[in-house]
This record gives sequence, C-alpha cells and structure tokens, in this order.
Amino acid sequence: MLGLPAAVLFDMDGLLIDTEGVSEATYRQTCLAHDAAVAADAYGRLIGRDQPEQRAIFKTLLPDHVDLARFDREWRQAFLDQLEHHVPLKPGARDLCAWLSQRSVPMVVATSTLTVKAETLLQRAGLFPYLVGVVGGDQVERGKPAPDLYLAAATMAGAMPADAVAFEDTPQGVMAAKAAGVPVIQIPDMIPADAASRAATMLVADSLYAAASHLGWMG
Repeated sequence: MLGLPAAVLFDMDGLLIDTEGVSEATYRQTCLAHDAAVAADAYGRLIGRDQPEQRAIFKTLLPDHVDLARFDREWRQAFLDQLEHHVPLKPGARDLCAWLSQRSVPMVVATSTLTVKAETLLQRAGLFPYLVGVVGGDQVERGKPAPDLYLAAATMAGAMPADAVAFEDTPQGVMAAKAAGVPVIQIPDMIPADAASRAATMLVADSLYAAASHLGWMG
C-alpha cells in the first residue's frame, strides 16, 4: 500500500463527475441553434480548457454570423439546466472521497471550470462536503497545462506539491500537475492518454476504483 499523501487534488469534469457527455450534447445543440453545424464535431478541442481559452477557440470554430458571447452564455446555461436535478458521478468518486475523508486526507478540486459553477455542480453531486475547497479557472492567471491550478490547490490543501497526489483525465491536466511537481494518476475519459501524459504519470488506470486498488486504498 502506498502511504497516504498529504493531500489529494482532483480534476472535476470527466474525473469526479460524468459531465463531458452532457457538455458535448449541449454544445452540439447550441451549434445547431446558431446555424453553426460546421463546428458541431469540434467539441474535443474545448475539453479541459478554461473559459477564456474556449472563447478564443470559438473564434476559430464558429461562423462569422455567430455572436460568440451569446453562444457561450446559451451553451453554459443549457449545460447547467441539464444537470439541475442530477449530476452523474464517475464510478468510485463518492467511495474514494468518503474513504479519504475518513482518514482526514484533505481534498481540493482543481478545475478549469469557473469556481461558482464547479461548486454548484459538486454540491448537486454530493461531493462538496468532502472538500477543503475548489480552485477554478477564474482564480489563476494561466489554465492547464500551466501549473497554476495545481500549485494553488496544493496551497489550499496545506500541502507541498510533491507530497500530494493528483487525479486527472486529460493529457493537458496531467501535464499541469506534472509541471506543478505533483505526482499524478491519469484516468482517461473522452481523450485517451498520449505518450507524453503516460510518461508524466505514476499510473494510468481505467477507473478511480482501479487506481485505488493499485495504490492499496479502499481495500
């Protein structure tokens, strides 16, 4: 069994909560509503990006007739509306958070999502009470793969980066944790692990349950 870390730092979308499918579906719907079907298949370019980065990508994806601010607003509202009554969890998310909480391991979410939105989703999912806090993309100067989110999350958890463990689903999230000096485990969701992220991780696993089993946790 790996000794318990000083803190666990989680990504959110696609890692703790199973929301990427909802995000993609509502993105496609918003594209069609704005007569921008040409961009409907490009959702993968937006995964793991913070809001300013996504808006910059919109400029390259969406036709000139689309009001980018309105598109962004309507997509985000459609996403939240879909999750108003139920936020699906990834397998093992609640069990792992409960297990770590019982052992007094501080947990922080480090997400590219806006902080208020992330807190709302985590509250609806029932995970927020387990957390020390949330560091959202609006709290740092640079988004992933820069280290800012994970450095801030480690500070919030009261841990040195090297003494924490991060859980990520995307390659760019893995590189962000690595750049911050946080040992990282990758559990791919919609984007598979690539050569660079595999080289940067301590483990690539199929699920949170599989990662916990490998670590000797929750046994």
